[in-house]
Amino acid sequence: MSYFMNNIMGESIDEPDEEGIREVLAELRDADSEHFDVSLVHESGWSLSVYPDKNLVWENVNEDEVRPRDLTLDSWQGVVDVLLKLSRGEISTLNSLDWRES
Repeated sequence: MSYFMNNIMGESIDEPDEEGIREVLAELRDADSEHFDVSLVHESGWSLSVYPDKNLVWENVNEDEVRPRDLTLDSWQGVVDVLLKLSRGEISTLNSLDWRES
C-alpha cells in the first residue's frame, strides 16, 4: 500500500514510519492561521487531516459524493494509532469509528 503525509508547510513525505508520523504531528505546535493542519493520504483516496486540537477530518479526496466527517480524539497516541491504520489501508476499521458529518 502506498501513502504520503503532508507536513504543516504542505510538503509531502512518502510513506513515513511511526516516528516520521510523530515528527509531522509535532509540527502542529507551530500551527498558525495559514498553516494549521497536517494530513495522511492513502492511495485509495482516503485522507485524514489532523488539527492542533486533535480533531480529525476523514474524507475521500477522489470521491465528491463522500461527505467529510470529523472526530476529536483524547490523546496524541490515539491520533497516531488512527494514522497508522490508514497507512496500512484499514479503511473499513476507520469507517466504523464514531464520525460526525462535517
